[in-house]
Amino acid sequence: MKKENKRLQFAQKIGMTILLLLLIRFMSHIPVPGVKHSMFKLAVAGKGNGYFQLYDRLTGGSFSNMTIFGAGITPYITASIVVQLLGYTSKRLNQMYHEGEYGRRHMQKMTLLISCITSVIISFTASYTLYAQGYLNGKIYILFAGLTLMIGTLILIGIGKWIELRYFKNGISLVLFINIIASMPKDVLTIISLKKWKAAILIAVILITLFVLLIMELIRKEIIVRESARVDQNEEVIKHFFIPVRLNMLNVMPIIFMSTILQLVQMLSLVGIKTQIFNTSKWFVSTKPIYIIGIIVYCAGIFLFGVMYSDIAFNPFTIAIDLKKKASYIPGVRLGNDTSKFLHSAKTGMMLLDSILLTLISIVPIAITSILGLSSLTMFGTSLVIVIGVLVETAYQIKAEVYGVRQEEKQWI
Repeated sequence: MKKENKRLQFAQKIGMTILLLLLIRFMSHIPVPGVKHSMFKLAVAGKGNGYFQLYDRLTGGSFSNMTIFGAGITPYITASIVVQLLGYTSKRLNQMYHEGEYGRRHMQKMTLLISCITSVIISFTASYTLYAQGYLNGKIYILFAGLTLMIGTLILIGIGKWIELRYFKNGISLVLFINIIASMPKDVLTIISLKKWKAAILIAVILITLFVLLIMELIRKEIIVRESARVDQNEEVIKHFFIPVRLNMLNVMPIIFMSTILQLVQMLSLVGIKTQIFNTSKWFVSTKPIYIIGIIVYCAGIFLFGVMYSDIAFNPFTIAIDLKKKASYIPGVRLGNDTSKFLHSAKTGMMLLDSILLTLISIVPIAITSILGLSSLTMFGTSLVIVIGVLVETAYQIKAEVYGVRQEEKQWI
């Protein structure tokens, strides 16, 4: 009976997660009131809005259709990045993060609070922009449209956090994942409709990108650590464990950071402020050299943020302190400052390679789609990084669950 219950609970976890993700796709058809939907969809599909087409794919088409989830889950991701950066720069927040479960709960509450504030700002900025550009039926709909977008974002955050608390630890990522997957059939139809040589180029680039991403996810350096545990006065047991230094330690954070900045810049362009150099659809097709500035800023932003964020994803100083507290050590390396330096040198090469690869993965799709005269594709760059990352992370969690069930079954037998 106990064995069957464990299997049933595991099946329920997967089933409920799938149902919640399908609920998101069902609710994504609820329209925002007062919007001239056909006009706005044509505007997003226009040649001058290359970045908005990419953003639309990340929301599963909710942005161009201007439905309840049109603002996406970006406010939470932005808030998460802000809190992590604050934790890196503020000693008080850094201490709070290392206070165990209590500190992490406070950090999560702070993230939720900032994400709520961000969702209000983004939603009502978007609704006002819609009105200013003539995509709303009247001024009164600024309030209704803003509230609808805000509620939609909060629903997405709520579902993502519910999945994290009850089923899988990467609930927010799964919400983003299902939206990206929903847009992929359009990409397949787009590729099929192309000339053979264009389709061949796109398929080749997609396969190469997939291969690189899988390698990035699987490559890791394992640093052996020893921990002394005294059984009694005369006997001491030495345990071994590993600190993994992953190649893809940055995940998609640097790209999301720069994408958020591009989104804000593009929003400014809709209200008349000139931001042509950040129009991604013109970076590789315009003969004007000024657009090179936009490319340089975008690539430099991803690389530099990646270098900075690596200390958040893998902080040698913090790890060295934790090892010292636990009386653990790396063989041949002194505790304290020497351990911190050793870990820093171990991660530096991985971090630099990761930043370079992420920059290439994000810029190559923009170049190819621009040169071939296509709109942005979901099966490229940023989207593929997210999809592969979520699939690998979820697979690890499922593997751990299956292993746990089997171990309990052995004990039961």
